[in-house]
Amino acid sequence: MAAAPLFFSLLLLSSTSAVTSPAENLQKAAEVLSDAHFSSMGLTLDLISDTHIIPPSPSLTVFSPRDSAFSRSGQPSLSLLQFHFSDLSLSSQFLRSLPFGTEIPTVLENRSLVVTTLPRDARVSLNGVRITNSPLYSDGSLVVFGADEFFNSSFQLPVPIQGHRTPNLLCASSIKNSQKSGFNFKADNLFEKASKVMRSSGYSVMASILGMQLLGIENPATLLTIFAPIDESITKRVRNFGEYPSIFLQHTVPCRLLWGDLVDIENGAVAIPTYRKGFRVHVTKSNDNKLMVNKVPIVRPELYKNEWIVVHGVGDLLEGSNRKGGDGSYPPTGGNGQGNNAVAMKNFKAMIVITAIFVHIF
Repeated sequence: MAAAPLFFSLLLLSSTSAVTSPAENLQKAAEVLSDAHFSSMGLTLDLISDTHIIPPSPSLTVFSPRDSAFSRSGQPSLSLLQFHFSDLSLSSQFLRSLPFGTEIPTVLENRSLVVTTLPRDARVSLNGVRITNSPLYSDGSLVVFGADEFFNSSFQLPVPIQGHRTPNLLCASSIKNSQKSGFNFKADNLFEKASKVMRSSGYSVMASILGMQLLGIENPATLLTIFAPIDESITKRVRNFGEYPSIFLQHTVPCRLLWGDLVDIENGAVAIPTYRKGFRVHVTKSNDNKLMVNKVPIVRPELYKNEWIVVHGVGDLLEGSNRKGGDGSYPPTGGNGQGNNAVAMKNFKAMIVITAIFVHIF
């Protein structure tokens, strides 16, 4: 076994003190794990409870591999161990709400776990490894989930193959159950209601884009969250109508995230993908405890919601850290930009249709 390097590192560091709220409870969690077939990780938590291996943080989530995983792989390296810790307090409900491809930060620098849960999966999976539905331990600041195996720190999502379904087009949806129960509708009626509410509340530009892109598609199988900028922010800064499809894609997330889900996200650490390739949104809290998306305040939470879509009104256009286009921010005006927008919009429409076909078949 490769236990010696990590074990002696833990012993050397055990003489130091790193007192944080979750670290004080690591020993309690270790006792629980020892009684639940996770004794190897329990012993590890006990050893690191008084060390600097885990950076000081008011909250912590641990993903504990089973004893059988330790038997197969041996004691993990220090870096691999850190890859199983996130300095966020993550609930099972929140993890279940995250769409495929969402990144969850770990205490291993510049390394994140990736949500790989598909709609029909009974259990949440990260980096292709299933975790327990409920925490093995939770005290409000420290949360411990079980994991079937060790996470692979080199894991990457597969490159989509032309002609194959792309999992990150889907969100954890109960559409099949809705269809079985006889619930049926036309998308134009569904989005017409959302558009009407948006128009009457000062979000008429996004309401118009929503109507143009989604009308006429029956039984959409994709859940949506739209962060709708107020009209003034769009009309003052966007002069080219060809940019509107990009705006819509950049402000739309392939999952239904209610206000409560957003509140559970801590300090922008979770990067949530949008329909705009390469662009992600981060939810943070301001100094006065207001919820923000990419540093833009959410001014009208749950402006509209139903079984499929939720709209949150935001005070401005969402941008990344760089407006030069490398991060998926608004493209320059002109022919090339319009061409890319048209392709993006076609992909978005096709995405909803493909997903609907997928659900119909299976």
